[in-house]
Amino acid sequence: MRFLKPWYLTNRFFLVWSVGVIFFGLGFIWPMFEFIGYGFFGVLFLILAYEVVVLSLEKKKVAGKRELTKILSLSDENPCLVSLQYSGSQNLDFTFVDELPVQFQIRDFQKKGSFPLGEDVKIEYPLRPVKRGLYEFGDLLVFLKTQIGLLERKIILPAKEKIPCYPSIIQMDLYELMVFSADRNQVGIKKIRKLGHGYEFSDIRQYVTGDDPRTINWKASGRSAQLMVNNYVEERSQQIYTVIDSSRVMRMPFNGLSLLDYSVNASLSLQNIVLRNQDHAGLITFAGKPGLFVPADRKADQRQRILDGLYNLQGSQEENNFRDLYKDIKVKLKSRSMLILMTHFMSLNAVHRIMGELKALNRDHLLTLVFFENTELSAFQKERVNHTLDVSAQVLAGKLQNELKQAVYELRQAGIQVIHTPPEKLTTQTINKYLEMKSRGFI
Repeated sequence: MRFLKPWYLTNRFFLVWSVGVIFFGLGFIWPMFEFIGYGFFGVLFLILAYEVVVLSLEKKKVAGKRELTKILSLSDENPCLVSLQYSGSQNLDFTFVDELPVQFQIRDFQKKGSFPLGEDVKIEYPLRPVKRGLYEFGDLLVFLKTQIGLLERKIILPAKEKIPCYPSIIQMDLYELMVFSADRNQVGIKKIRKLGHGYEFSDIRQYVTGDDPRTINWKASGRSAQLMVNNYVEERSQQIYTVIDSSRVMRMPFNGLSLLDYSVNASLSLQNIVLRNQDHAGLITFAGKPGLFVPADRKADQRQRILDGLYNLQGSQEENNFRDLYKDIKVKLKSRSMLILMTHFMSLNAVHRIMGELKALNRDHLLTLVFFENTELSAFQKERVNHTLDVSAQVLAGKLQNELKQAVYELRQAGIQVIHTPPEKLTTQTINKYLEMKSRGFI
């Protein structure tokens, strides 16, 4: 039976076989068709023997490999390229199957084609992971058949490999390019005019045309008999922490990705910008109790430390505990920092319950509270409905939307910076807020 495992009969074979059965059926009425049936099956078995010989000889002439990046980027389309090589002289068709990791939940993946003589076959397809973790790829399966196509032979090309899926590296590089490019304001990243003189003193130099008269150092000018100005550089020593809520409320899905994973992607892109801006980047996570703490720093390996922390961050079934979060930050953060807190609220009451902790955090630090807009509620409100129950549901959805707008208003009245954003705009909004706070000298 082990001999039969790599061999498979095709649908074409069973179609041809049914024709032979019809001949034998007609033989009960007209005996001549019985002899035609015997001849038909004799030719059929000869063809099968021919295909067995050809496919057995040609199977050793097929090779292939999978080309994939060393790490997968969460929520992005990662290109996967498979190269199939055939060095034989027969015209063969193939069906290609890649044993994809279980996380993709793709059970019907296959590609069909034929081998052009003397040329390699390139098969390219995107893979979009929506979960962080280790992805185990299996072997490459190639089912060969001749032009006759009654029989297939399975060839297993060893290609097993394990590839980790990290937070979106592709988005991180993209936003870095946006922020530090000359035309960043054309791609969603704000270019904000700098106000005031929230800069660190650097040195004194001679005045040149175009310098701000307010920077003239009159004492130095009097000593040197020429105008001298103070030279300032942008402050680059602020501590910027992203604080991520990993509790049950952040497990809510949106377009295949959880709110926690949206926060993870945004945190990585933001902290990369922070490090490129020569500020100190740090990470704090919490759920029912304090979680991971990566102290703010700007060392060469800081981005990798944050990346590893985000890679290993898992969602919790516990409710979030802002009181313990405040106590933990009070102990660990000795100097004033900017905190970008990513969480989610379902109602105004949820905001009221933690308003005291939020005000305390904002008193000690510069707090920016980020929570998500439920775009499905907005879409549901715009739908046309005909049933009473649907009308009631729309009224409740509108009430909930108004409560969340009231929550934004009350938070801002309390002096807390707020970002209320759809999940897909989270990264852009948080980066813009950091750049705004930086340019206005708030940090």
